[in-house]
Amino acid sequence: MRLFMGAIFMVLYVVWVLYRLFITKDLKQHKSDFYALTFFVVIWLCIYYFIFF
Repeated sequence: MRLFMGAIFMVLYVVWVLYRLFITKDLKQHKSDFYALTFFVVIWLCIYYFIFF
């Protein structure tokens, strides 16, 4: 289950970005959240890559 948790969080992140971009059209107002989450996801993916691959 832990292996799939990362993929689930990535899907949730993409859904959040797409929701803010296309439905509410206020992604520019949430730039700080977007940058913080993107930074977190990139660091998390690097750690995930080094652990499992």
